[in-house]
Amino acid sequence: MAETAKPEYRHEMMEDIPVLMHVMNEQMGLGRILDEQRPRHGNWSGISEGQVLVTWLTHIVSTGKHYMSHVEDWAEKREKTLGSVLKCEVRPTDVSDDRLAAVVEHLSQNSIWEPYERAVTQQLIRAYELKPQRIRLDSTTVSAHGQDDSILFQFGHSKDHRPDLKQLKLMAAAMDPLGLIAGTAVVPGNTPDDGLYIPMIDQMRETLAPSGMLYVGDAKMSALTTRAHAEATDNFYLTPLAQIGLVPEALHGWVEDALKGRVKLSTLYDVPPADGSQPMLLGRGYEVLREQRGRDTTGAEICWQERVLVVCSPQHAAAQERALQQRLTHALAELRALTPPPGRGRRQFTDEAKLLTQTQAILKRRRVEGLITLTYKLEVTHKSKRAYAGQPARTQESRRYVLNARRNSPAIRAHIQHLGWRAFVTNAARRDLSLSAAIQTYRDEFLIEHNFSRIKGRTLSLSPLCLKRDDHVIGLTRLLTLAARVLSVVEFQARQKLLKLKRTLSGLVPGQPKRATAQPTAERLLQAFDQVILTITCVGHRILHLTVTPLSTLQQDILHLLGCPPDLFLRVANQSIFPLRI
Repeated sequence: MAETAKPEYRHEMMEDIPVLMHVMNEQMGLGRILDEQRPRHGNWSGISEGQVLVTWLTHIVSTGKHYMSHVEDWAEKREKTLGSVLKCEVRPTDVSDDRLAAVVEHLSQNSIWEPYERAVTQQLIRAYELKPQRIRLDSTTVSAHGQDDSILFQFGHSKDHRPDLKQLKLMAAAMDPLGLIAGTAVVPGNTPDDGLYIPMIDQMRETLAPSGMLYVGDAKMSALTTRAHAEATDNFYLTPLAQIGLVPEALHGWVEDALKGRVKLSTLYDVPPADGSQPMLLGRGYEVLREQRGRDTTGAEICWQERVLVVCSPQHAAAQERALQQRLTHALAELRALTPPPGRGRRQFTDEAKLLTQTQAILKRRRVEGLITLTYKLEVTHKSKRAYAGQPARTQESRRYVLNARRNSPAIRAHIQHLGWRAFVTNAARRDLSLSAAIQTYRDEFLIEHNFSRIKGRTLSLSPLCLKRDDHVIGLTRLLTLAARVLSVVEFQARQKLLKLKRTLSGLVPGQPKRATAQPTAERLLQAFDQVILTITCVGHRILHLTVTPLSTLQQDILHLLGCPPDLFLRVANQSIFPLRI
């Protein structure tokens, strides 16, 4: 009687792969849309380009690494999981460096990327029944070492506080309320920010709606040309005024009107919390209506009514006052160090003009001009010298300037009264965007900045960049914006479902099983699947059966919140899969 072969057991880390691929394929349509726009080339074998894209995105979101060299090994260790989810055979060579390089090269081409990104955004709007009315615009920079021959990487104003490194610039538009990226642009790092807003507005007009949208941005969006373009296209804007030109003087006058009681201030509160507690105080403010004139992109002059929202935030004022006190303390220490008591090795000023130049430089650098009172005193001392080595006895005169620096308390108090005030402008009517609603809307600017933190930080790790070709850099950056959208969708679905059910989710934080939240992050939700394993029982090349780690109550809850089938992981075990290769 022939001896029965012993079964072998192999394990694959499924982790969050089924969840991510379900969201990308069934809800977002990332792979399907790319395959529809780019039919399979005759020389392309194996899984389609759209499936390669989804597999790579799954690796990026699941591991936090975008390096091409890691994907093939990762896929080889999860071959049956990937094949069962994609419902086709997946070989590690399907996601080789060459295949991934082809994907980023295609994504770097505007003729491919622009219609693809537009179709993805429109698919998300349909799938999640979104009704975007507010679009947030902002940019960030990505620094990199080297890149000497790059056209894309250039020196410019660094938002990473690395002026010594070359950088590229990423401009993005995100839809409220989930902060989902709707459009992007990758440009050289020395491109001025104010020139990026109009092209992005036009891109959103083509993707979403040609008119009726409220565009929210930071002070760089307040350029008159940008505001005129929004008005000319029947759209709306909300932005703080940049403190340049005549704006500082105008803001000083508006604040003086408020401080001297010439205008009536309104108290502004945030949206009342769901638990019925006291809403947070946003500040006090008023608005001024003025006529504005400007030219649109065609050069035609237009005239419209603009509201100036003059608002004081107590939180902003307190932060500015703390910073002011620190600057004053440092400035006083530096000023007093200029004229130390006489001693060996201590430099003394004998020229008043030179001392004055040094003090003014400190005041300007610390931004405390007029807030410190300075007095200069010429100190003359005489010291008797006895006769020595043939020289007669004499009296030696020493001259030095002594600086006395102290706080100018009246000026500081007057300055503090002007802290925390900002001027915002909008062309939206008061019935559509009240003063309080405008401030609440602008305070949510973190929604788009959260995407930048994910793309550049540990979650997606765009920085540091290890690519030399500009087209690969552009394609990879665009790929990571897709990954950021996946995370936004996961987070949005879970939070909306929890809000609808009026419940919280606990067990997401390791070591704190009872800690509950109604605002879980996508990263925490996906990490909950880290220990899900697919066990393959086989004899030779023949698979006997597959088993999946039983899901916990928390994992089942997350599947429900994300709109995934409850048997999503079991389907992998029940799929008809291909013979295991030794």
